[in-house]
Amino acid sequence: MKVFKLPDLGEGLPDAIIREWHVKEGDKVIVDQPLVSMETAKALVDVPSPVSGKIVRLFGKIGDTIKTDCPLIGFEETFETKNPEFSTKTATNVIKSDHVILKSLDHHVTHKPKRIRSIRATPAIRKLAKQLGVDLSKIKPRNSIITSDLVKKAFQLQQISLQNSNLSNVRQAMAFNMSQSHRDVVPVSLSDDADIHIWESRQDISIRLIRAIEKACITIPIMNAYFDGNKMSYQIKKHINIGIAIDTPNGLYVPVLKDIAHKDDNALRQKINHFKEMAQTQSLRFEDLQGATIMLSNFGMFAGRYANPIVLPPLVTVVGAGRVREQVVPSDNGQPAVHRILPLSITSDHRIITGGEIARFLKELINALEKKKSNL
Repeated sequence: MKVFKLPDLGEGLPDAIIREWHVKEGDKVIVDQPLVSMETAKALVDVPSPVSGKIVRLFGKIGDTIKTDCPLIGFEETFETKNPEFSTKTATNVIKSDHVILKSLDHHVTHKPKRIRSIRATPAIRKLAKQLGVDLSKIKPRNSIITSDLVKKAFQLQQISLQNSNLSNVRQAMAFNMSQSHRDVVPVSLSDDADIHIWESRQDISIRLIRAIEKACITIPIMNAYFDGNKMSYQIKKHINIGIAIDTPNGLYVPVLKDIAHKDDNALRQKINHFKEMAQTQSLRFEDLQGATIMLSNFGMFAGRYANPIVLPPLVTVVGAGRVREQVVPSDNGQPAVHRILPLSITSDHRIITGGEIARFLKELINALEKKKSNL
């Protein structure tokens, strides 16, 4: 038997969780055929086959954690590859790793492989289960058709469970990033309001925020930079790439809108909607989560007025937007008027950003948002 080991699924990730097998023992596969969906700390990754041949063993079941460079799949000794070194493609458009190598085990399989259970669920039910973090293989009665009611019931039982639960890879990544920020960053926060009563009807708040950030970064470019605390150096970024914080039942994702200056509003909205859908189903690609130069957290879509958003190094700035409210303000003629108010919060790394720079950046945000429409 030749053994295919789990490759590095991106930037030295130590392990990944089996979320769905696309094959079973005894199946014959071809090169680049998807074998298994693995959840990493970054995204859900489909791992393709490096060879054409017959599968004789699966080294794990749904929900198991597999360490990088540990056995994943066993193939028959006789197989075909695309080239003598096998395949260097380890996951479609996601994985950056060394050559995938098959090695012989020193021992033989002496026990009968476990039977892989067939999960009878529609794509819509599978999507719901992923959103809620429910393992379909554990839903009873077994071998019955799984309905949305069964998935929701399983989710409710999970919520009331008194057992300790390990963090998912996504939440582990969040915990690591928050700890790093707490250890390395010296945060300074500033808040204020933008009066948006002059806005034309049905304007997209997220798009207006993105355009305001673009305008403010052009005026105060150091806010769109990377800072290296070890070398005491910084690099102002040429392009403005905004990381959009997306909350899901599985944890926080921050996909990136790249080079926003060269995308129109419709393209940005379509990309945001796409990211939200992919985040809910854990289908974001590794490259979708890379390259942010500044962050936006629109927490106001849930609740809250002001916050102290967390800066994730090497970034130096994060913008937070609270819930729009109606507020009585004095009008130009001195009479009270009800205006729509958008609360804003900014956190920057005070090791590099001065109080004056963050204040001027906030002023530029407010000026851009208080116009009738975006002029970018």
